[in-house]
Amino acid sequence: MNITKNQIDDLNATIKIELGKEDYAGRVEKALKDYQKKVVVNGFRPGKTPMGIVKKMYGKSLLVDEINKVLGESLNNYIKENNLQILGEPLPNETEQKELNLEDEQFEFFYDIALSPEVNAKLSKREKIPFYTIKVDDEMIDKQIESICKNNGNLLPVDEIEGTEYLKGELIELDADGNEKEDGIKNEDASMSVYHMKDEEAVNAFKGKKAGEEVKFNAAKAFPNKTDFAAMLGVSKENAEKAGENYCFIIKEIKRYVDAEVNEELFTKLYGEGAIKDVADFRAHVKADIEKQLKGHSEYRFTIDAKEKLVKKNEEVVLPEAFLKRWIVAVNENMTPEEVEKDFGGYRDEFKWQLVKSAIVKEYGVKVEADDMKKEGRQIAAAQLQQYGLYGLTDEQLDGFAAKLLDDEKQRQHLYERALDNKVFEVIRENVKLEEQEISMADFEKLFQK
Repeated sequence: MNITKNQIDDLNATIKIELGKEDYAGRVEKALKDYQKKVVVNGFRPGKTPMGIVKKMYGKSLLVDEINKVLGESLNNYIKENNLQILGEPLPNETEQKELNLEDEQFEFFYDIALSPEVNAKLSKREKIPFYTIKVDDEMIDKQIESICKNNGNLLPVDEIEGTEYLKGELIELDADGNEKEDGIKNEDASMSVYHMKDEEAVNAFKGKKAGEEVKFNAAKAFPNKTDFAAMLGVSKENAEKAGENYCFIIKEIKRYVDAEVNEELFTKLYGEGAIKDVADFRAHVKADIEKQLKGHSEYRFTIDAKEKLVKKNEEVVLPEAFLKRWIVAVNENMTPEEVEKDFGGYRDEFKWQLVKSAIVKEYGVKVEADDMKKEGRQIAAAQLQQYGLYGLTDEQLDGFAAKLLDDEKQRQHLYERALDNKVFEVIRENVKLEEQEISMADFEKLFQK
């Protein structure tokens, strides 16, 4: 094997790989033997197909596979061993590469590569980047407490239906005369929600009723969704399609969802026994929780402003744009060159940011440790659990959720990238001058409209 690089200019080069039979023949032979063991051909027992037949049937495809593997490994190793800093991935050369003739034993392959230009990643306190802190006001605290109370409410028994209740009882199918239908549907353990009824006439029929009373209504109109209708009838969706529309519901139980009250029971449920002294203390904890959530908003805005600042700092840097446009089309299915051309300004900035980020990692020795990834896992878990009204969980409680994320390879890579980004932006914060500003949520949202 022989590999050579031809430098076209400062940003573009081609790599030529010459393969001889000795570079791939052994691998092809092994692949054929492995295939012979598992291939099934009519007339032969599994694993007993003659090698001549295996070669005739699968030899060319296995040859191509093994050549591609050798090429991929050789190309990657060459780039690493020669410390080539490239953008994107190597692409087959469009002019030099000849059509592959599998009857040959010697092959030549040509690849285009794009070389990364130098960028300025040095940071200075002379550089100013805004950092916005969102002010938490009483209205935000009140809305959050209202949401918490709704999320932590309970279904409580009530005497009379007002229009939002959950009911249990017996459901009986009626005939055209309003009597119990012979061999009709009967569900002695039916449940339904008046709140979710879609027919106003049905809702009004239930209003004011109490346990023990009967209500006749058009159930098909009240619950037009066939899945909900079938569940209420206690039959399959197929049988629900054949069911009648009119039913009698004998009310056995009425429950209404009541929001939680702001009291010691709620404090204990959310933060643990004795953690909250009174309502004022509760509001202070809620405010702190909101501030934690909004801190993420502030940091996200900082990442936007920091990226814009550092990309603009490198606006004179020239990229190998022709190659990059080809590469974007190659790695994005169904994307056309015209679409790439139209949006290339955004791509250009993103490529420059990735170069700046890599340079910062190298310049400032940024490293991601296992604890950094676990921290990211805790934050993701905490944000997800808060959507279900669970606040104030300790790191120990969140570790179990974080461990599950780290067990998944895709999630683990995501956590690594998050941790790396956070460390890079931490380096930026430490080495530039932050222009800290307190801002209302309304004004903060306006920043994204510009």
